[in-house]
Amino acid sequence: MRKLLLLFVGLFAVVIADAQNPATVFTIPQKHISLPCGTNCTNISVQVPHIRQSTTYTITNPAYVPYAYTSPAGTELTDVYDDDEFSARIPLPFAFFFCFYGTTYSSLSVGSNSVISFDPTIEAGDYNEWDITGPLPNSDLESAAIFGPMHDIDPVPGYNPAPTQRKIEWRVEGTAPKRRFIASYNSVAYYDSSECKQYKATHQMVIYENTGVIEVYIKDKPYCLAWNDGLTILGVQNADKTQAVTAPGKNATVWGTAAMDSCYRFIPYGGAPMFRRAELRRNNVVLATNTTDTSTASPGVLNLNFPNVCPTADSTAYEIKVYYGSCSNPALEVSFSDTVFIKKSVLAATVAKTDATCDVNGSITVTATGATGALQYSSNGGTSYQAGNTFTNLLPGTYNITVRDAGTCPVTQTITINLVGSVTVNAGLDTTICKGATFTRTPVSNGTTFTRTSTGGGGTTAPAVNSSITVSPQVQTTYTVTAVRGLCSATDDFKVDVTAGAVANAGADATIFAGQGYQINATATAGTYTWTPPVGLSAANVLSPKANPAQTTTYTLQVTTPQGCTATDDILITVVPYCIKPMTAFTPNGDGINDYWLITNGNCLKSAKAQVFNPMEQSSLNRTIIKMTGRVPIKENLCLMARTIL
Repeated sequence: MRKLLLLFVGLFAVVIADAQNPATVFTIPQKHISLPCGTNCTNISVQVPHIRQSTTYTITNPAYVPYAYTSPAGTELTDVYDDDEFSARIPLPFAFFFCFYGTTYSSLSVGSNSVISFDPTIEAGDYNEWDITGPLPNSDLESAAIFGPMHDIDPVPGYNPAPTQRKIEWRVEGTAPKRRFIASYNSVAYYDSSECKQYKATHQMVIYENTGVIEVYIKDKPYCLAWNDGLTILGVQNADKTQAVTAPGKNATVWGTAAMDSCYRFIPYGGAPMFRRAELRRNNVVLATNTTDTSTASPGVLNLNFPNVCPTADSTAYEIKVYYGSCSNPALEVSFSDTVFIKKSVLAATVAKTDATCDVNGSITVTATGATGALQYSSNGGTSYQAGNTFTNLLPGTYNITVRDAGTCPVTQTITINLVGSVTVNAGLDTTICKGATFTRTPVSNGTTFTRTSTGGGGTTAPAVNSSITVSPQVQTTYTVTAVRGLCSATDDFKVDVTAGAVANAGADATIFAGQGYQINATATAGTYTWTPPVGLSAANVLSPKANPAQTTTYTLQVTTPQGCTATDDILITVVPYCIKPMTAFTPNGDGINDYWLITNGNCLKSAKAQVFNPMEQSSLNRTIIKMTGRVPIKENLCLMARTIL
C-alpha cells in the first residue's frame, strides 16, 4: 500500500434528515395560498424536474434535505475499509432498473473514495482510483461512474480509531416504482499521515428508480492541500469515458468546507422529455390536466401552471400529480404528487362584553380566528383601528366592532353595552300652596348629585349637591328632580298648585273715650275669622265686631280660607280717659240745681278755657277756669252755645 496508517481519534456529530424522493419534490412558491379580500380564484404554479433521456445530464441545486447518513437498516461495507477498494457487486432490488447514460443497469459497486460504478466488470476488492490526474472525462478514472464527490478518503481503522462514527453503508428505501438506492459515507477520515487525516468527510449519493435522477448531498467536505493537491471531482462519466457532466467549478479542483450542507441534482436531459402530463386533483377527482412542456430558461426545471383555481370551501387541498415515462420501460408511467392548500381567508371574530354599571364603564374583548398576518381592531365600524383586541372605558351604547387582517375582508359585529344598576328618586306627592307661600320638599334618592327644572313659571334651579327643594311659585308649577350617580340617572316630578290665598284688613286705627264702644269695620277674604285677644269684643269670630276695650288694645284679625290660606291684620284702639264732658244743658237760677255748666268729668285737667256765646247778641263771655272743678259760673240769662278749648 502507498499509504501510512496513523491512529487518529475524533468524534463528529451527525445530522440526520428524512424526506420524500427529491425527484418528486415540487418547488411551489405558494404551498399555502390565502386569497385576499374579495378574491375567489387564484393560479397554482409549481416547478418539477424536467426529466429527459439519460444520454446527458443537467445539474440543479435543490434544497439541502439529506437522508440519514447512517441507518440501522443500512448494510455496512466493511470490505472497503482496506482503502482504495470497491465493494462486491450489489444487485438492485427486483425490477429496480437504473438508467445511466442511455444504458439500464441492475447492479453496481461502491468504492471507498465515494464512487458508484455501474461497470459490470468490477468485482469485490478491485482498485478504486484515488489519484486525480485531470478533470472528467478522464480515462484514468472509473467508467460508468458517479463521483459524488470523489476524493482520497481512507476508512481504514488506523485513521478512524474506535470509538468512531465512521461508516460506509448502502440501503434501498421507498416503494416500487419509486425506490431509491443510497450510498452513504459518514465521518470518514482523509488520507495522509501528517496533515489531512484530521479532516472528516460526510456525504451521500442517491439514485432514483425509473427517473434516472442522481442526487449528491454533502454535509462536510473540507479540503486538504497536503495530499493529492486537495483535488476533488463532483460529476458523472459515461462507460466509454468520453462524456462527463460536472458541477460548475468542481471538476478536479480545490473546493469544499466543513458544514457545506449542499445538494446537487443530476437530471437526465438528453433526447425526448419523459414528462407525460400533470393533473390538478381534489378529493381524487381530476379537475384539470396540463400536457404542455413548458420548460424554463433553467435546464432541468419544468413549469406547470393551473389558472383560475376557485375553491368553494373555506379551505381546500389540491393535489398536483405529475406523470413521467419510465426511462427503463416505456410502457410504464411513474407519478409523483404534492399538495397545495388554498384558504379563502374567512376571518371570524367573537366578541365578549362587560356591561357598564353606575360607577364603572364597560369593556369589549374581541377574539379573532382564521387571520392572515397582524390583526387590527376598531370599535367604530372601521373609522379608526388599534392593535389591541380590548376596548375599555365604554359608555352604554351600541358599538360596531370591526376586525381586519393583512389579507381578508373586514369582519364587523354589533354589540350593545348595557347599563347595569340604577338610581332611584321619589319626588313626593303633588301639593297645593297659597299664593305667596314658600314650600320645601326633600325627595328620597340614592343619587349623589341632583338637578332641578320646572315648567309652568317656577323657573329652573342650578345643580345642587342635595335634593332639598324650596320653592315659592306664583302659578301652578311642575318641578322635575334628576338624581345622578356616575352613569346612572333617574327623574321624578311633583306639581304645586297655587290657590289665590287670603287677604285681611282690620280697618283704620281709632281713639275712644273710656267707656265708649267702637264698631270695627274690617274687610277680608271669605273664610273663618278669629280676633285676638277676644277681650272687649262683641264677638271674636265675626268679621266686624264691636270693640269696647277698657284700655288701649291692639286687635289682630286672622282669616282662614277654605283652602287653608291665612292672612292677618291689626287695628289699634286707643282708649282716652273721660276728662272733657261738657253738660248739654244747665239752669243758672240760683236754686242750687244745675246752676253751673260742668265741662269735666273728674280732675283730669290742669286748666280749661270756656267761651259762651249769645247768639242773639253775638256776644261772648270768656272765662278761664283756674280751679280744676270744671265749673263755669254764669248768672246771665243767656241762651248758650258753648265751645270748650283745652
